[in-house]
This record gives sequence, C-alpha cells and structure tokens, in this order.
Amino acid sequence: MIKLTFKRDELLKALDHCSSSIEKKHAMPILGHVLFKFKGNECTLNATNLETTVMAKIIFQEPVDEGKIAVPAKYIHDICKVARGENILFKYDTSSNILDITAEKSKYTVPCADANDFPSIPSTKKTSYSFEIGRLINSFKKLQFSMTEHNVNKAYSGVLIIKVKDGDKYVIEMVTTDIHRISVLTLKNFSLDIEGIDKGIVISGKNFTELSKIFSETEKAEVAIDDDKMFITGNNVVFISRLLKNEFPNYRTVIGGYAVIDSKDASLINRKELVDGVKRVIALNSEEKIWATKFDFKGSVLSMTASSNFGGNSNDEILVEKPFNIDKSVGINARYLLDVLSVLDKQQVSIIVEEGLKPLTIKEETDNFYYVHMVMPLRM
Repeated sequence: MIKLTFKRDELLKALDHCSSSIEKKHAMPILGHVLFKFKGNECTLNATNLETTVMAKIIFQEPVDEGKIAVPAKYIHDICKVARGENILFKYDTSSNILDITAEKSKYTVPCADANDFPSIPSTKKTSYSFEIGRLINSFKKLQFSMTEHNVNKAYSGVLIIKVKDGDKYVIEMVTTDIHRISVLTLKNFSLDIEGIDKGIVISGKNFTELSKIFSETEKAEVAIDDDKMFITGNNVVFISRLLKNEFPNYRTVIGGYAVIDSKDASLINRKELVDGVKRVIALNSEEKIWATKFDFKGSVLSMTASSNFGGNSNDEILVEKPFNIDKSVGINARYLLDVLSVLDKQQVSIIVEEGLKPLTIKEETDNFYYVHMVMPLRM
C-alpha cells in the first residue's frame, strides 16, 4: 500500500498545468491519465498528448518510497476542484491498481491504469539558456490574430522566432502570417541564444497559447532545443513542445528594414476615433466574412466607404492628426484593421499607404519593441 499526502492547492495547480497536454480523444487510453512519479521529497506529475508534455513538480514535507501511479486525469482534476479541506490523501493498492482518495469527509475509489504503459517522457542533455519568458508571452497578443489556422496551412500556424541582423546589430524577431497579413515584432535588448535560432524555430499557436498560460506568472525561464523539441523549465514546471518545420516566407523582403519603413510618408490618427469610425462604416456588413472598405485620405480628412452584399452602402469620415504629404487611398478588409488596432499600446496610430497593390502598414515603437503589421489590399 502506497500513501501520499498532497496540499490541495498545490495538487490542483499542478493538474491545471498538466491539463493542456492530456489527450482528450483517448485514441490511446493511457494518454488520458496523469502519471504520478514520486521518490523522497518529490512527486512529478506527467501528462502528454505526444505533441506536448508537461511535468509539474510537487515537494512533500515527508519523504516517501519510490513509485508511480497512472491516475485518470479527469477524475482527479474534478475531485481536486470540489474537494474540501487543505489536504488530499492517496492510498494506492499496487496489486489491484485501485486508488482511494480522501478529502476530509469525502472518499473516492478510482481504478488506475498500469503505470508501465505510460509513454516515456522526452529528456535532453542540451545546454539550457535563461531568457525573459515574460516578455515573450506579453508580446504574443500582437501576433496571435494573424496566424494561419492549423487546418489551412500547418507550416504557418505558429510563431516564428528568429535571430536576424538589423543594421549593425542582431535582434530577436517574432513573426506570424496568414498570407493576407503579417505581424513582425522585434524585441529590443532581448537575448535568446539557443540552437537553431539563426534559422528560426516555429512554435505552433496552440502550444504557444498553452505555455503562455503555464508560465503566465514567470518572468524568467530556461530553454533548450533538441532536434524537433523545445524544453522550457521554470517554477517547478517543464513544458516540452514539438516544433513545426520552418517554411515561413522571406518576410524581411516584404517589410524591408526599419530605417526604410521609418523614412516612408506616414499619417497619424487617433486610435479610438479610427476604431469607432470603422465600426460605424461596417455596420451594414458586420455579419459578412469580408468587410471590404475603401479608405480615402484627403488632406486632414479620412473618408471611409463600404458596401454590403444586399446592396446597401455606408460612409463616414474622421479627422487625422497628421495627414499624408499627398492624397492616398486603399481598400482593405476592415476586420483585419480592427484586429491590429485592438493590440496597439499607443493612442496614436502610424499608418503607411503606398501606391499600387502594396500592403497597408501600421507601425508602433516603444522602448521594448518595434512592431510592424502589414495588410494586403483589396481590389476595389
């Protein structure tokens, strides 16, 4: 008989970390379990769906003998969420694979799987490097909306992280694209010297979202790259993710250098006024997939025009704070414009419109980053 005592809050937190890597479809029943491995003063909860793996460590107050238990993930998670009291007691019968769980007056009997059937957990001997994971996570909001959906193009359904040379120095950039638009965020004074970063690594959007949740309260972590896997360690949690093959287009050819972007004629507009104006002009076609909208910049006035599929049309205008040097116009999907406006930090929006079918560019710069977002125009 094996006996283990957990602090309820610690166990629930560890199970929350593991939840994203638990197989929901149960193609392999064992993947619907959490593997508890314990020895001495440590217990590690392991969960995997073969694409991602999470290992969350809990420290015992009293040492225990070595062992492991494969517990059904849904049952133990649900029990912990509703359990009363501070402690949860495990009593595990190794001969029958039956786990008795006690939380104050509540008692549960849970059949467990054979722990030996649980897949081996990936490990690495590669050197780990410390990095500011908090900055990486906070930057994700400016990139997330322009990723390609996984079922459309798997290669673009992630975040490219790459080390590139800009001028006389090297910088770390994060890139997402869905072909119609592209987001590029350059992190200032940010170091990430890991294997493969010069050619770029791609983390799937789903996995980046999950690691953002797991390390939401973590400022610094350790990272290592081993073949097609990324290992991130911080605050007693290890997150392991498969990397996507880097097939991103040469985005630098598209956006050019920042010195070139800064030299282009740009208009400044109050962000709230622009958002409100766009929402007014697309009121007739808000339920349509594409919000085709014409933007005409004439002096200090921005006129916006849209048509709906049922034959209606709308127009609105706002004042700009800094006009272009010459009048310009562009047609774009206003849905895309609202997406990028929602993630900007500044109240002034810097917009670049060029001749022909060149993309509309929005740029933003702070002490921490340089952000460029481009939207392909529509023929209108």
